[in-house]
Amino acid sequence: MLRIIWLQFKHSWKSWFAALFLFIVTGFLTGTCLNGIFTIADHFSHLSRMENPSDIFYYPMIFGVITLFIVSSGVIKLVINSMSKEYTLWTILGANPNQLAILIGGQLALLGAIGAFIGFIFAVPFTVALDTWVTNLTGFVHMPIIPLEFSIPACFWTVAFIFTISGMAGYLHSHKLFVNSQTDILNFKKRRSKFQSITHLLLILISALGLIVSYGNSLIVTSQAQHYLALGNSHEAGKTYTQSLMIIMLLSIILFALVAQLILPKIIKFWTQILPRQTSATVNTAYWNTMFDKNYLSSLIAPLFGGSFLLTGITYITSGITNGGTNQEATANSIASLVIYLGAPLLIILANVLVITVIVSKQQRINLNQLFLLGFTSTNAIVERIMEAVIYAVTFFICGVIGNLPLYLTVYRIEVITHKPITVSWLSTMAWPAGLFGIILIFVAAVGGWHVLRFEKSAEKQM
Repeated sequence: MLRIIWLQFKHSWKSWFAALFLFIVTGFLTGTCLNGIFTIADHFSHLSRMENPSDIFYYPMIFGVITLFIVSSGVIKLVINSMSKEYTLWTILGANPNQLAILIGGQLALLGAIGAFIGFIFAVPFTVALDTWVTNLTGFVHMPIIPLEFSIPACFWTVAFIFTISGMAGYLHSHKLFVNSQTDILNFKKRRSKFQSITHLLLILISALGLIVSYGNSLIVTSQAQHYLALGNSHEAGKTYTQSLMIIMLLSIILFALVAQLILPKIIKFWTQILPRQTSATVNTAYWNTMFDKNYLSSLIAPLFGGSFLLTGITYITSGITNGGTNQEATANSIASLVIYLGAPLLIILANVLVITVIVSKQQRINLNQLFLLGFTSTNAIVERIMEAVIYAVTFFICGVIGNLPLYLTVYRIEVITHKPITVSWLSTMAWPAGLFGIILIFVAAVGGWHVLRFEKSAEKQM
């Protein structure tokens, strides 16, 4: 089986190549963290828990790896769909879903190991920079300065860790896809089985119910908050709601991921009525392209929604709920919290956006050929790709703002009932979605336009 995995990887490496960037970024982040942890253990093992800066490196690694496991499903689906003929042939030759899943998992594990090693090389000098920056920002002068050092054990564990996680993600995500399609070997986009549909519905109901309960608990004065308010300590009273807010953030992201493929086409259909779909061929083509490719739509927007929601939630918690110091201290703590807790997930999400956009753009070569046959010029095709980017970006922005509104109202309510100064503004619901709106617009438009120009050049050479 190992030989078959290696031969298949050599044969289809070009299809996986675009995903390498995602694993380089993950290897860079994991390598930075593990290199810091091992270097601290080698040189500063005598430090007390309060003086040991290892926590700066543990949290980004944990959150980053969890994010990789989640977002990799979109990459795997797109790659499998692009090579559906090959895997159909494997099935005809007698391969079962388990064997096919091992084949995908093995290739993804190899890709993860290569990306992790490359990422670790770039990570070594960044370890010192991260430690120095957080130390200066937070004012923890007692923290030691980490020496610039290439830790061989850290390199080994970085490669082994990403190898294992990517292999497991590849196996589990692809196994689910192949099991769904085993009754129809010519269709790898088959709908869920009845059992999976019921399980999916139950997860939606449980997430929604948990979200309602969590929001309800955050809108009342709890017994813990009453205790601190009786002592005149509004700061500690506000901090008692942190756990509920974290649960809200987790359940909201899970719920959106579960319903994304269902609601996103409806959102696009609703708001794009303001666009000239009936009078503009490029706009109408862009609209139907986004509606048809639901895998790409959900793979692109769901992780971005999660990143935006987490960034907004952590900003609310650090600047509004747990803020008890001066403005300068609050700002420093907020920035440090965003980097430590969300820096790694955000970078992986952005890398995922770029990777899946490149994969999908490569798969749209047939679509481009049809457009040119129908009379589209290269300018028309580029405008059509830009309109697709606009539709994706605006849809994400709408989802991000609507998702942030209940969280904003909840944090506002907490500040009122705990007698804290009102620090959150309704404009904050748009801040992070607006920033990520610009990123998704530029990424999708740039990659789409680049592939149009490449297609045009290759077509000219063939003439």
